[in-house]
Amino acid sequence: MPAEANFFSSRDAISQFLFLADLPQAVDLCVVLGAPSYTNIDPAISLYHANLVKNIVITGFGPKGMRAADDFVPEYAGLLDRALRAGVPQSAILLEKTATNTLENFVETAKIIEAEFSWNAINSIAIAGKPLHMRRAQMTARKHWPQHVKLVMLPTINSTDLQADTWFRSELGRKRILTELGSIAQYSLKNDIGGSECSSIHPKPCPTMCI
Repeated sequence: MPAEANFFSSRDAISQFLFLADLPQAVDLCVVLGAPSYTNIDPAISLYHANLVKNIVITGFGPKGMRAADDFVPEYAGLLDRALRAGVPQSAILLEKTATNTLENFVETAKIIEAEFSWNAINSIAIAGKPLHMRRAQMTARKHWPQHVKLVMLPTINSTDLQADTWFRSELGRKRILTELGSIAQYSLKNDIGGSECSSIHPKPCPTMCI
């Protein structure tokens, strides 16, 4: 196989594995993963205004190394501000204020969901976050949330976030993708992720990496 064909084959396989997306739909809850850029909240805002969700949980303080910075704003605070400015009422939002990484996002939100709603009352959750983060988010949720919960993956579509059709166009994008693949491997070695499932939208038939 020519080298160019190998490149495109590998690129497509990586894109299909990492970048998951479901159609917006009615869910019991939307969980927004923390990030230093606040576009992660946008899918949750859209769901709320479409009357597809009543409650949103924003999770994430931010990386531990950022705490000492004088101008540091906790990720949950920036995401909350964006949601409020977009017309989502404070009463519809719960905050998880301590998580410093993806694993903690799901461990800590599990406690909040049980305390505020009871897992017995939750059958579906939308997860909003960066497109390249969707696979690890899904697999981490499968490990730390109850198995009966349907996961709806809603990545941002903002052009400032790496997308399946843009990540390979820059050196920075390629490095971030390789870093994400490495993070999934590390989570797997530590037994921090569970089984994955296929998202309803794939540009091509589901890759064999979906298990």
